[in-house]
Amino acid sequence: MSSTTHPGTTASALRTASAPSTGRRRDPYFDNAKYLAVLLVAVGHVLPVVVEGSRTTRALYMLVYAFHMPAFVLISGHLSRSYTGRPDQLRRLLTGVVVPYLVFEVAYTLLIRWGAQPERPYSLLHPSYLMWFLIALFVWRVTAPFWSIIRWPVPVSLGIGALAAITPGLDGVIGMQRVLQFLPFFVIGLRMRPEHFRFLRRRPVRVVAALVLVGAVPFTYWATASIYMTWFYRTVSAQEMGVAWGRASSGWVPSSSAR
Repeated sequence: MSSTTHPGTTASALRTASAPSTGRRRDPYFDNAKYLAVLLVAVGHVLPVVVEGSRTTRALYMLVYAFHMPAFVLISGHLSRSYTGRPDQLRRLLTGVVVPYLVFEVAYTLLIRWGAQPERPYSLLHPSYLMWFLIALFVWRVTAPFWSIIRWPVPVSLGIGALAAITPGLDGVIGMQRVLQFLPFFVIGLRMRPEHFRFLRRRPVRVVAALVLVGAVPFTYWATASIYMTWFYRTVSAQEMGVAWGRASSGWVPSSSAR
């Protein structure tokens, strides 16, 4: 798997990207959730080294990627609820997201040219490795006011994500394939209210969630040989994976061709 298509990101980028837009008191619940997401990102970076040849590690890898980035994007959306495009918010967006992207993208390009790919061109429109998330967060947060004024924000974002999944070539510029496919999670987080998260903290809900997670382990082990891992990266369209657009919602392929 090439470094330019992996959907993970660094802990520092994730922490910067998900910071609230205002100076409100920090909520330990979200701090812990972000910490867990960052930890799973680190795990996701380590697992590819041992995935090949092991069905168990491949299943664990698939389980992690099924929810860790969607969960982090959802939290980022919830923490962007106060973003309205005020001048001070735009300044924070530029200094906290755009500037780090420019600095680290140039640094990554220099490192890659010095190492494995001396011919790699300089381009700010093709994020390296983990920089896609900063570009995505910038796009999502800039559009946040739009999602607060339309009538059905979640269905509209789901429609955009579904259309992106069957539109080839979108990932050529600023990782737009991932930007659009992860968009529904950001919008869901944006529209969730504090009481929704209080509901998630209730003991019965947490027990059910734990049971679902435990049940997902054997299911993922059973399904791992029949599902494209590429579905979880969200870097290409269904057609580019050789799946007809009418079947794009399933991600299911014959066991012999799963990858």
